[in-house]
Amino acid sequence: MTYFFSSQSAVLWLIILVFSLNSSQAQNPSTKTDNSKGKSQNQSSSLEQEGEYSTSRNEIGFNVGVSTFHKDLRGPSAGGNFGTLSFRYSHVALESRSLKLRYVADLIPVAILNYPRNREFQTSGGTTQIVRDRKTVYGYGIAPGGLQLNFRRGKKYQPFAAGNIGIMYFTQVVPDLRTPLNPRATGAKLNFTAEMGGGLEIGLKNNRNLIIGYKYHHLSNLYTGNMNVGFNSNMVYTGMNFGF
Repeated sequence: MTYFFSSQSAVLWLIILVFSLNSSQAQNPSTKTDNSKGKSQNQSSSLEQEGEYSTSRNEIGFNVGVSTFHKDLRGPSAGGNFGTLSFRYSHVALESRSLKLRYVADLIPVAILNYPRNREFQTSGGTTQIVRDRKTVYGYGIAPGGLQLNFRRGKKYQPFAAGNIGIMYFTQVVPDLRTPLNPRATGAKLNFTAEMGGGLEIGLKNNRNLIIGYKYHHLSNLYTGNMNVGFNSNMVYTGMNFGF
């Protein structure tokens, strides 16, 4: 988990560095005359207004995400399924001619985790038996530490890279593998999340944007429970943002 957070922090700092370099290059003086500059800027602004439907610096929206294939092929979390409903606020923090950096915060009122359990019980004959089943738990959370970098600013189709960190609270401990033989095999209700990925933002009319994306999502309790099992999901999501 620590490695994952470190990797995400490095990616986000790299995003900011790339954005800064691009922005500084865009501000370098050219050899053209002032009149030519003004004409070129007016033409560029006109093209941006035609190509980018949402010109608002603030947006609210929603998205729905579900896990597709699971990264963990072995271990207690292998085969887990995860889904979320999120409401999003974003604000344009920095922008240049071709890039746009947004601050992103997600409110997650619904999260569903379904995971497999292999639990050991003692039989009447003194032997042990492995019981396999699945458990579904529900939760909610917030992810206030997000950044999204849009490429091709001013265009209808804008690829983006994004990352976020947050917390999630479940109504039951995650995971719960308790048996009489192992009564302390529990995780925690409070968990921490980290994600990174990318996708495509499609500009629509009336300050709306359609979002289609992928993210690698990590969920664990950071060793605050009796046991720490990381649930790592490859998620796809889609949603809509509205500018205001």
